[in-house]
Amino acid sequence: MNAQTMGDGERGRGDLSAAARLDWLRLIRSENVGPVIFRQLLARYGSAGAALQALPALARRGGRRRIKLCTVAAAEDELAAAEAIGARPLASCEAAYPQRLGALADPPPLIYVLGDVTRLAAPAVAIVGARNASASAIRYTQRLARDLGEGGLLIASGLARGIDTAAHAGALQSGTVAVMAGGIDVVYPAENEALYENIIAQGAAISEMPPGTRPQARHFPRRNRLVSGLALGVVVIEAAERSGSLITARFALEQGREVFAVPGSPMDPRCRGSNRLIRQGAILIQNADEVLEVIGPMIQQPALWAMSEEPESGVLNYEEAGAEQSDSDAERRRLTALLGAAPVAVDDLIRLSELTPAHVITILLELELAGRLDRHAGNRVSIS
Repeated sequence: MNAQTMGDGERGRGDLSAAARLDWLRLIRSENVGPVIFRQLLARYGSAGAALQALPALARRGGRRRIKLCTVAAAEDELAAAEAIGARPLASCEAAYPQRLGALADPPPLIYVLGDVTRLAAPAVAIVGARNASASAIRYTQRLARDLGEGGLLIASGLARGIDTAAHAGALQSGTVAVMAGGIDVVYPAENEALYENIIAQGAAISEMPPGTRPQARHFPRRNRLVSGLALGVVVIEAAERSGSLITARFALEQGREVFAVPGSPMDPRCRGSNRLIRQGAILIQNADEVLEVIGPMIQQPALWAMSEEPESGVLNYEEAGAEQSDSDAERRRLTALLGAAPVAVDDLIRLSELTPAHVITILLELELAGRLDRHAGNRVSIS
């Protein structure tokens, strides 16, 4: 697919046409299409519309007789629901899309924004921590968020109870963004409704889920990934050993963000996770100045904080993948035989199969669209 067939805005950071936006939404809402697959399809076929036409054949080659495509009517209904509540859809190719989030290797193809979209252009720091936070940690978080905001940083968090709530409250005047686990219009927990309204009035809320979506457990790790993806660094306050805050910190490390942690009492189980982060190399901080000391140079050099993640070898070489679209059954069998329940690195699959990266990418794409492939951290895959 050459550049002339691409939809408006699909080649760079320009606004999509209405028709291209509809195709964009239909593609990401179609069965088995996630951010990685979306980006590979868009790069290979040039536009979301062309990718939609190619999906059935790709899935069949992967072993699935039929794949469910998002209908035009369903996509139109979703966009109408967003418009009714005043939410703005932003595609990852559009200029107003948060630059730091867009620099990820696999950004959410489309997010909804309520509030002041221009706030998202500011450099951000995320603050996360315990839902059952101590009173002293809540006071500390509010002060830290306020001081960081006065230092020129947007504060990102997930609108949860405890530390998240305190971070948003402390940064209301300077600017804060709430990343929603469900739809942009579904406040969770409900007790934060008033805070949410204040955030919308003075900052912004974002979500990658359709309006009206009730948050489920599987949505929260996706939400956490966006929290860290928006930010230059993540501050962790009172995180237990098994907490969502540590998931956010892990995402931050994978995304090349700074991880800060506030030390806490070794006697308090709420601090064991954050204390462990410090032992593992997180930056110990006690006040906003210590965060700004690290983040400040990045703010002075926007090219640093707009930098993309390094493409993963064997996965993001789209131009090469698009050049070879014909794979024999023998090649497919050779690669599939190397896959099992245990995750294996894509680079190892390329080496062991003796196939070109383009062929491996294409076959994995087909398998994933057929629902037969799972992706794991570290550019690894396994058979479903």
